[in-house]
Amino acid sequence: MNLGNCVKTALSFLPAEAKVRFSREPKAVLSEELGLVVTPVDHLTEQRNDGGACDGMSFLEDGVILYAPTPNSRRENFTLAHELGHWLVDQASECYDWLADLDDPGRMLETVCDHIAQELLLTDEAVTQAIGGGPPVAQNLLDLYAATHASRPVCAIALARHLPGLGAVTIINRKDRTVAHASVNPDPERGWPQVFPWRGQQVPAGHSLLALPIGQRMTRRLSWRTPWGTQEDYFVDAVAEGNWIHVLFSGFDLWNIESFQVPIERDFDTRPKIWGYCCGRKFETRGYPCPNCRKPYCPSCKNCPCDRASAAAIVCTNCFIERQAHLVTDGVCLDCRS
Repeated sequence: MNLGNCVKTALSFLPAEAKVRFSREPKAVLSEELGLVVTPVDHLTEQRNDGGACDGMSFLEDGVILYAPTPNSRRENFTLAHELGHWLVDQASECYDWLADLDDPGRMLETVCDHIAQELLLTDEAVTQAIGGGPPVAQNLLDLYAATHASRPVCAIALARHLPGLGAVTIINRKDRTVAHASVNPDPERGWPQVFPWRGQQVPAGHSLLALPIGQRMTRRLSWRTPWGTQEDYFVDAVAEGNWIHVLFSGFDLWNIESFQVPIERDFDTRPKIWGYCCGRKFETRGYPCPNCRKPYCPSCKNCPCDRASAAAIVCTNCFIERQAHLVTDGVCLDCRS
């Protein structure tokens, strides 16, 4: 199985009539045809792990979708379509089996749900027509946004699917210098690189992309720096519109920018993936386990099981030895009370 097959398999659990109806009446499809409870929440404080691009959360076992409402907007439809993607993937056990074997299943799951949302809201025919006969360019994103009812993230997702190799389609907010959306197309053989643009990352002050004049295009080789300080080069094609800078990243010279093309040597994430349970949820992360308990560190609280046990321990006021909390009463441990 691959990304495209996973999307196709998940969508097979949605009736054909519902697919056609969804772009017009997303809430009705979710509630009437699938029996899901769809609830707007004005202040949605939780976020999806791995930088999910939508303003929603799903509680699949309870059949509940919470979302931040933006009535009659393109973004609200994308949020609901993305959450439907999580529900559809949950129906397809073969998709979860495939995701579990990947190097970065969390991000890939979000990518799958993004692609499902795009399939429901924007046709491939419209994307192919916007691109024409050449490689994708940043202007295609603006053309799609103007010609359809799809949101900017949906247009970015659709465009990223047409990248021939490692790359990404991003939308940068010039005012706060953050990546508002990123749809990454991983390398088909080596997976996710260690350095790539992702939602929420800050663009360093003085970066060439931030200086791009409105209405102007930039096509060149640029460095991208991660929040942890590493950087690598990408070939980029960018265009600015208002506060938004639309950027296509490519791992190779897709636009023939350089006459003498030397492949960019880049590192890919090869740390082992490990599963754990903490902070009330099951998680998957890339990294190395604690050398003492051999368990992973929680990505939320940053603690391993022995860290948590130590933090919860109480020092006995009699023997001054750390004991588990349930073994201590009024400051005295069970052994000292015997």
